[in-house]
Amino acid sequence: GVRDCRALMASAHLDGVPAAGGLTPSGLALFIIDPQVDFHPPSGSLAVPGAVEDTERIANLIDQFQGQIERIVVSLDTHHVLHIANPGYWNDRGGEKPAPFTIISAEDIKNGDFRPVDESQASWALQYAETLEAQGRFKICIWPEHCVIGTVGQTVHPVLLGALQRWTHARHRTVEYLLKGLNNRTEMYSALKAEVPVDSDQGTQLNTDLIRSFHESTVVVCGQAKSHCVNYTMRDLLAGWEGDAARLVLLSDGCSAVPGFEASGDEFESDMKAAGVTVSSCADFTYP
Repeated sequence: GVRDCRALMASAHLDGVPAAGGLTPSGLALFIIDPQVDFHPPSGSLAVPGAVEDTERIANLIDQFQGQIERIVVSLDTHHVLHIANPGYWNDRGGEKPAPFTIISAEDIKNGDFRPVDESQASWALQYAETLEAQGRFKICIWPEHCVIGTVGQTVHPVLLGALQRWTHARHRTVEYLLKGLNNRTEMYSALKAEVPVDSDQGTQLNTDLIRSFHESTVVVCGQAKSHCVNYTMRDLLAGWEGDAARLVLLSDGCSAVPGFEASGDEFESDMKAAGVTVSSCADFTYP
């Protein structure tokens, strides 16, 4: 299964699962974050304005550099209905579900303003909220249901899927898919680590094997959204990077921010420039 991929030492581009191993290709790699229907207008449940145009540019880049791209890893946000950041996990005092974009604090949980529908999760919910807030980055944010397993919204946007399939047929390599967000008990903005890792679930721990497998590559990062999942994935990738930061490339017009979080996207891009990451538009990207 996907969660066991870290133990696999076979060739990732043949097996189709992200893995660290001697046969992992070096050269130009794309790490595409959550390019799914639910993040795209007009029908996505958590549509990011600009995502359609971002995806078109990414697809064009894949076609343009098809013969030079050695590896493509695609993360897929993948949730159950009863995920901790979904309305279905919670009830308020009146037994109603919280509205999307409700912020639930540890204090709210202590006061009984919100509680898990599964009472056995009450202790974890409070522990989770307290741990999350102690890290200083987030409080629990309730999102519209999105990327639920088995729904159309969880699938890759068809424009990008076409480019991925053309690359696969031209290069005889398999796109590596990495599922994120499967564990109901923790949020996973980064494709490389959950916000609060769950001890019993290796898939929520920092994916050092995948980071290590990129070390001989130039890694181009793009997808959705610039304010959240691209942001925190690239921060984790950079934190574990052992080479020249300039070999990490952020496509500035290959991702957009969730409405209301534009400042987070701008701060992320600024931080990457300051860290020595290459920030490029899709049109200006060159390799080698």
